[in-house]
This record gives sequence, C-alpha cells and structure tokens, in this order.
Amino acid sequence: MVLNNVAWAGRLTGPKGEIAWRIIGEVAPQFPATVFTIVGGPVTERFRAAAGHNVHLQDFVSDVDAVYRASDLVIGAGRVAIEAMQLGRPVIAVGENRYIGPIDGTTIALAKATNFGDCDRLHPFDTAAMVRDLGRLASGAITLPVADYPRYLVDYRLDHVYPRVMAVYREALVDAALRPFAEIPVLTYHRVLTERPAGSKFNIYVTVDELEQQILSLKQRGFQFVTFRDIADGVRPKKPVILSFDDGYEDNHRNLLPLLKKHTARAVIYVLGDRTITDNHWDIAQGEPAAALMSDGQLLECQCSGLVEIGAHGMTHRKLTQLDAAVLADEVSASKTALESLIDDEVVSFAYPYGVYARREVAAVQSAGYLFGVGTVNGPVRMADDKMRVRRITMFPGTDRLQFRKKTSGWYLRYCRLKGKDF
Repeated sequence: MVLNNVAWAGRLTGPKGEIAWRIIGEVAPQFPATVFTIVGGPVTERFRAAAGHNVHLQDFVSDVDAVYRASDLVIGAGRVAIEAMQLGRPVIAVGENRYIGPIDGTTIALAKATNFGDCDRLHPFDTAAMVRDLGRLASGAITLPVADYPRYLVDYRLDHVYPRVMAVYREALVDAALRPFAEIPVLTYHRVLTERPAGSKFNIYVTVDELEQQILSLKQRGFQFVTFRDIADGVRPKKPVILSFDDGYEDNHRNLLPLLKKHTARAVIYVLGDRTITDNHWDIAQGEPAAALMSDGQLLECQCSGLVEIGAHGMTHRKLTQLDAAVLADEVSASKTALESLIDDEVVSFAYPYGVYARREVAAVQSAGYLFGVGTVNGPVRMADDKMRVRRITMFPGTDRLQFRKKTSGWYLRYCRLKGKDF
C-alpha cells in the first residue's frame, strides 16, 4: 500500500488530543515521505510548534469526507472509522481507550464491540504498535480487505439501525403504558350471536344483548376500551380494558362491529392467515356446530372502521406445541406476513391457538416480530411482566352482572391465583 497521505480526525482536546499529539510527535517523524493530515480542533500553538514538515494541521472542516477520499489511510475511532470505511478507505482504529489497529476480519469484532476503540477499559496507547502497523502496510506485508468493509458495516446501515432504535423506543412506550397496572382485564370472546345456538359443545359465544350489557357496564364504570395496537402506539389509558375475539367469525362482522360503532368501543379480532379457510373446521371435528369465518372484505371493513385491531391466530389454527420447528416458524411468521399484506398495516399481536404454548412457541412469536403474545388462562397476572404471555379472562354465555363485575374488577386474576384457579 502506498502511504502518501494519512488522515487522522478527531478533536485536539482530552484523550483524543493526546493521541493526535503522539501521532504528530512520535509517529509522523518515522514516515518522512508520508503527509499526515490532522483534522480537528482547536489547533493551538502547542500543536503548531510540534508539527514537522510532513504534518498538515487543519481545524474543523465542513467536508471531512473530502479529506478521507484524498487519503490512502484514515486513523480514527467511532464515526470517523465508520464513515471512512463507508467511503472505501483503509482504516486503522484507535480511540480514547484502546488501540485496535488495521481493520480486517481479525479485528472488526473487537472494533465494533468498542466503538472502534472509544468504549473499553483503558489500555494505554501503544505508539510502537501504530508505527509497526503503518510500516507493515507501507511495505505490503499486510493488506486490508476494503472490499469487505460494506459487509462489516451492515449493522450500521440506516435500514438496519432505524428499526432497532424504534423497537427500543416502542418497548419503552409500551412499558410506560402498562407499568402502572397490577392487572388489566383482557377478555376473551369468540362468537357474537343474536340468540343462543343449538348444540354448542364448548359455549364459545355470547349473545348480542349480553355483550351490549357488558360494554355498557364497562363504560359506566369508567373503563377505556383499548387494543394492543393502541398500547404499542403510545396510548396511556387511565383505566384500560381489552376486548378480544378469537377465530374471526362472520358474526363478528355482522353483530360485533355494529355494537362497537354504537358504543364507540374498540376490540381485537384474531384471525387466520390462511384466508382460504372459511369455517371452524377444528371445532366441527369435535362436535361444535359449523360457523362461517369472515371474508377478506368483511375483515377489511372491520379494520377500516378504526375500532378493530386485526391480530394473528396462526395460519391454520393448529396447536403450535405439536409442530416441528420449521412448521411452527411458518405458522407464526407467515400469518403475520399474510395479514399485513391484506390489511396494509402492521400486525402487532398474536393469539396462541387453543391458548397452548411453551418457551419454544413464545420464542417463535417474538422472533416473528410480534410485540404481544396472547394466551388464555396462563401467563403472569401483571401484563408488563411478560408481554409474550398475556393472560386473558374467558367469557361465557350466561355470565350475570355480578360475575362480570368480578371478572373485570381489576383484582380478579390475583383472586384466581390465590384460589389456585387456572394457574
């Protein structure tokens, strides 16, 4: 490598100023044919007096990229090293706390772990190491894999960093919304019917009249209807309740949606990603009457109302614990992809089919990018303690007003835990 021009960039005060001072006084004199451009400030008389014939002192510049491009090698830490690498310039990384050396496949991991030398326990700067490395580069004893630098810097690309930063920010918003509450009633419903059906084996329904009375009770008691998406978007309710409806039955569109509109209530409906499934085949096989699921158009009407969050319920309503790892991953992630494509919006919550899951299933849901994993009678009492195992309260037909008030009291889950019920 020809080293006609070497650039060092950084402030000339503090620890970085001391590194610049030693480069000027101890390193540059050993390479008299190389021009060392020192970019940073303030340039004091001390530095001017120390600078030899091959040291070019510049104060702060508006176009530091031009300096990098004009250099055969750049010395620096933090964003200096990253920016130079992005421009395809060979880099020696040295920061306030550690000398990393020439950036190649053997040093990039340490460089990234220490912000290219700026963040680590203090290792005294070794001038001899820099002189040795510059000599090896100048003689051709080593070459730097500049062509690999874009791959090294994938973690610093905006399209990679921005989602991670936003995920942390969003997590903080969710935590702030949930932390004040020992319990948040999350109610589980399925079908909403005008009259009681004949032959229901599992009683997974409520009537329109029952649900309307429950909505009115919640409103009269000051509850605020929210969804998981609301919480993810930073809504901080004073007295939240979440109404959730599993499976996406056609009667949710026909009977639930008008109730939500009438009372300006909100709800989450969990639907299947495989939109070719048109009925509750998993329950029909167990003796439950057949029931139609919502069409795409009906689902979109619910979503476009602004009152319904669409959540995922797997692709095909299978017990996740019975699937191998590859099928599990597809069942969880493909449902998110399919539904997001349909509704043209983010799907933030996943309801485990049958409420059955273990650690592997939780990991799959989290890995797929959901912010909430929703169970049934399992999970902690406090939602903020584990957002991947949200506990819900199952609602059945015939629940009287006193029972409903108890289930939505704000202490019901702690009562159940004390009694050993469903824990």
